[in-house]
Amino acid sequence: MSTIEMNNIYQISEGVKSREESFGLLIVSKTTPAMSLNHDAKAVWELIDGVKTVSEIVTIVAQQYEGNDVKDNVVEILNGFLQIKLITQKL
Repeated sequence: MSTIEMNNIYQISEGVKSREESFGLLIVSKTTPAMSLNHDAKAVWELIDGVKTVSEIVTIVAQQYEGNDVKDNVVEILNGFLQIKLITQKL
């Protein structure tokens, strides 16, 4: 299992799809049940692009939440995505 480091870059795993629904963002994959993301997880999900580092994602989310300390929350969300294989580390 990979550890979330601030300079890591993540990408959406192959076969994972998302779509906007009235209740939020729906994530579907071949390996996990369909799931909906809360507001915080959705904000992080939308920044995972295979280019931004974890540090950059934290900075952007912190700006959206007016500078509140969000690092631990972002890392926890990314770790959850990683554990259920919705994202992979870009090497």
